[in-house]
Amino acid sequence: MSLAISAPLTRLTSAWNLLIESLLAEQDFLGHHIHAALRREHAADRPLRFGTLHKEMAGNVVRLLSEALTSGSVPTADGLAYVHSAGESWALHGISLGDLLHDWHTGIDTAVAYVRETGQQLGVEDGELLQFVQSAHTWSHAAVVAAVRGHCGADVERTNADGRRREAFVRGVLFGTLPSHELQAGVEAYGLDPAAEYVAIRARLGDRNQQRKLQQALGFEQSSAGLCAVVDGALVGFLTASPQAETCTVIGVGPRRSLRQLAESYRLASRALTTMQAFGIHGSRDFSAVGLQAAVVGDPDVGDVLRQRYLEPLSVGDSARELLGTLRAYFACDLHVERTATRLFVHQNTVRYRLARFEELTGTSLRSTQVVAELWWALALSDLGA
Repeated sequence: MSLAISAPLTRLTSAWNLLIESLLAEQDFLGHHIHAALRREHAADRPLRFGTLHKEMAGNVVRLLSEALTSGSVPTADGLAYVHSAGESWALHGISLGDLLHDWHTGIDTAVAYVRETGQQLGVEDGELLQFVQSAHTWSHAAVVAAVRGHCGADVERTNADGRRREAFVRGVLFGTLPSHELQAGVEAYGLDPAAEYVAIRARLGDRNQQRKLQQALGFEQSSAGLCAVVDGALVGFLTASPQAETCTVIGVGPRRSLRQLAESYRLASRALTTMQAFGIHGSRDFSAVGLQAAVVGDPDVGDVLRQRYLEPLSVGDSARELLGTLRAYFACDLHVERTATRLFVHQNTVRYRLARFEELTGTSLRSTQVVAELWWALALSDLGA
């Protein structure tokens, strides 16, 4: 694509015209010359695949000089669009912005030096050569701005695309929806150990600032430790070891499973998180640690039946609040009347009377293991405000 430039150079001598003809005839040679300079710059630290990109860069510089030689220094919108696209291409190929700027300036400096040397050999006046150099650098500045914008836009898009791919992989592993070939591809791409067992994680997430701190605290920043993503407002993922860091947030942890079986671990981690949130528990807990509390939260039908059986009769006669407070203290004291009385600052006989009153109103006996277990369930559900 031609980059038409306005503000043509002023007085042109025959030597200058000869320089233009010479350079236009040797564009391919100049491109190779610039390409060789870029290769020398990166002989030790650039993979061979960048060779094509360097050729493209050299071609862009030659195109720039051709227009600067024949026209002037202000690129058109079409010209800037072309350079913008070139910047996008470099970003998508993994070239850093620093390398883009360095290589562009290397190409411009190499080309300008070549033109000045050729011009001096052909007898072009110093004033004309200086005017050309100024024109080339002015064009180069505008082109660099366009290239940087293209690079930054593409770099952001690439980062977002990488994030979306990672999120899709994490979601697929935790939901058990990944085909075997995609699971294997992800294992290789993210450096995971296919033979290792992982624990699934689901953590409550407040904001993006907390996300980074939480990822570091849980160990997700360590290479090969696991992967995480934000799904439905929660930080989810899997780790090779259960998190040990103290945290004020709420983290549900599932049992250890292979990558192919992590859906089960994630399901239990989610139940652990839901249970912790319901009971106001903070920190990190695996599913086994929340015990029957998970059943209280997860089976409301059973809870409704038990609440009707054991709590609704208490509203008749004595104060329900007084009886409920005594029952809660009785359970908190592991069914010891003496400790319950001390906790409530009442006489032991008062506790015995209230427990007997509960048995009378409900038609049950607190000597029954089943009654004790079901009453605990009903009280736990009542504590949740359900």
